[in-house]
Amino acid sequence: MNTSVASQLNVDKTVEIPLLAQSRNARDSLLIFLCGVIVFAIGPMPEFIGFQARFGLFAQEMFRHGPTFFPMTYHGPYPDYPATSTLLIYLVSLPFGQVTPLAAVLPAAVVSALILVVTYRIGAMRSRRWGLAAVLFTLFTVEFLSASRSIALDQYTSLAVALSFYLAYSADCAGRRKRLWLLVPIWIFGFAFRGPIGLVLPAAVVCSYYLWNRRWRLSMLTAVSAGIALAVCLAGLLTAARMQGGEAFAQAVLDAQMTGRYSGSGEAATYYWSQSFASYALAYPLAIAVVACRFKDILRRASEDDALLGSLAVWALVVLTVMSIPAAKKIRYVLPIVPALALMASLLMVETAPKGMLLGIRRWFLGICLSLPACMAVAVLAVFLFAWRVEPSWKAHYFSTLAVLILLAAIAAGLRRKWSGRPESDLATLAVAVAAFVALNVGIADPIRYGLERTRPFVSQVETLYEKNPGTLVFFRVGPDAEGIKFMANLSKPLVPRFLYSFDELQELPGTLYIIAKEQMFQTLPADDAGQMRVLGRGKIGHADFVILTLDKET
Repeated sequence: MNTSVASQLNVDKTVEIPLLAQSRNARDSLLIFLCGVIVFAIGPMPEFIGFQARFGLFAQEMFRHGPTFFPMTYHGPYPDYPATSTLLIYLVSLPFGQVTPLAAVLPAAVVSALILVVTYRIGAMRSRRWGLAAVLFTLFTVEFLSASRSIALDQYTSLAVALSFYLAYSADCAGRRKRLWLLVPIWIFGFAFRGPIGLVLPAAVVCSYYLWNRRWRLSMLTAVSAGIALAVCLAGLLTAARMQGGEAFAQAVLDAQMTGRYSGSGEAATYYWSQSFASYALAYPLAIAVVACRFKDILRRASEDDALLGSLAVWALVVLTVMSIPAAKKIRYVLPIVPALALMASLLMVETAPKGMLLGIRRWFLGICLSLPACMAVAVLAVFLFAWRVEPSWKAHYFSTLAVLILLAAIAAGLRRKWSGRPESDLATLAVAVAAFVALNVGIADPIRYGLERTRPFVSQVETLYEKNPGTLVFFRVGPDAEGIKFMANLSKPLVPRFLYSFDELQELPGTLYIIAKEQMFQTLPADDAGQMRVLGRGKIGHADFVILTLDKET
């Protein structure tokens, strides 16, 4: 009887441990998600700047005219992206009654927070410490934090890639193969937001995962499934394009999202491999160091940790290789490598007794983390003194950020003095450094960036002139996809502009003209043409100096 009771207790314990782990992971995931959304959405967002302006204008057009398959601008449908992300911004904006920068950024913030959760869940399958460290390294990555606090469609691809890897890896770990049927819907999700590359990248990562683990049948099945899904999605995309804009627009969509990316000149094939050292620091260089130090063990799959490291390295290599093929390259296009890099770099925090070079790297890295809050506090003070004397328009939160950094520096000093040598101290040290990094970005870097790229004051000048005497808004020798979009996205009321390149075309327009031109271009106009123009105001659109002109037709 006693034996049966004891055995029953043992059974209950074996059942209880996984249940406790699942409950803890669910709790951690919820906290990570909520903290992620707050970090990515908090802070000043007074207007649409940079790349945000494009999606702000897309959402404004949808808000005025209703949903469409492809986003609309003032001159017609835009072929580069499906309208799925714009639809999310539109839905979030409905309660506000207008499209605001916060409403535009919120969907991307939620997606980025989900990436943190999936990254944690991948690491937590090995240990909770690995998962938490991976989340911290992800937040510590420059490009990831910047993209998460903006509007970056590549984050939707990142989520599709991370979810696909998680499903494949967890299916192997837990033996739940039925969940692999979710892969195709996830790839369709990626396609819906980012077009073909949103499907190709996650499918390629899963296919390579199975190749690395010598699962030839599953690798082949993945490739075939992805090919069928891609063909169906492409057919649907082109059908939607024909319905909205006709055959010519369908060809423009095909060129913008596929064929056009492989033609023309672009960055060198090594662009992502070299530029990622800065843009994806600190995760990228640390991940390379970890893989280099464990390279032989990874090849031999000496442990489960090494097998995971190999799969993560393949993930990053596939994304970098695939994205290096097209001619068009931008550093944000390889955002899907961030979860893999963070998980690889996290091994520095996971190993309780690293040896050799890894031990030296860990000590060096933790030393930097301990010093970072104090160094950042000094930097904030220096920037404040500079802004006070030179750029008083920079409205950063100097004193609140400085107070946070001083508090974090005090915590770091306490960790160095009292917690040194404890297992928890390394993770706490990393968390303090990440908090300082986030505080500096939210409180100082982002407000200064908004101050330097403000367009709204210049737009207000034009709107004031237009209200006093309505006329025709003309962009003279300014493209519709550059400064034109930044200007239009920050208008309080919709206007229909003209884009002209010839002075003769200007003279043919009737009525009052409000001509928007670059200051540099205006200064180089022939004296006869410039003499017929009168300056009404000056300002900036983004970084560029612009001038408001009108045409004195009587002269």
